[in-house]
Amino acid sequence: MKNFLFISIEESFFIIFIAILVFGPKKIPDIARGLGEGIRYLKNAKTKIKNEIFKKNINRSIKKNFGNKEHDKKIKKHLPPYSIKR
Repeated sequence: MKNFLFISIEESFFIIFIAILVFGPKKIPDIARGLGEGIRYLKNAKTKIKNEIFKKNINRSIKKNFGNKEHDKKIKKHLPPYSIKR
């Protein structure tokens, strides 16, 4: 098992013991719940920022590739001069 934040199991139990002495056993679940909500909020914000950056990069590459008149001319060269109706 890996050590969390390079802290041994004994040290983590000692930290938990000190937290119980300082805050009391009734306050610990509220503190943990608040920390969990904060971490969840940060994760959601991080994914939203990643998605926005990804969308901007896609939009920029689409405008770069398909916004060129040269690119449009290349596409028109490959199209037949007439359409076939059946």
